[in-house]
Amino acid sequence: MRLGLVMLAALLVQLTVFVDVRFFGVAPELLSLVAVIGAFLIGSERGPVLAFIAGLIWDVYLPTPLGVMAITLAIVAYAVATLNEGLFQDSPSQLMMVVFLASGGAVLGYALLGGIMGSPELLRIDMFRIALIVGITNAVVTPLAVPAMTWALGGEGAMR
Repeated sequence: MRLGLVMLAALLVQLTVFVDVRFFGVAPELLSLVAVIGAFLIGSERGPVLAFIAGLIWDVYLPTPLGVMAITLAIVAYAVATLNEGLFQDSPSQLMMVVFLASGGAVLGYALLGGIMGSPELLRIDMFRIALIVGITNAVVTPLAVPAMTWALGGEGAMR
């Protein structure tokens, strides 16, 4: 229930606030942020499922075929969770770096998969700039999102 509330809040902020508020013409990707932080906190078994659901919610509003963002976020979430389980020590600064890289990677993965699935307009050089800005803005928002995600997950995987 709490996770659904956080996802709904992220979607509502994305569709209301970030329609007009943009950084260098680019809005943060809040559902990508939810997916990455969730995967970081709960691991590779349930993280990709959470990310797939977040992506499916966001897919409804995107111009590409349904499922493109869901698949992209599930793959990114699996990579984040797997790397976190094997290599990293949980720290806030590390999570910000992971969010930066994973959010940017999700934008590029979405463009690539969307292009393959019939939206070739996504395959443009400008996507690298968009990925960079999304990565930076999501990383900056991370300290606000972590407590919300920790609460939504019932304290699972809380940052040390």
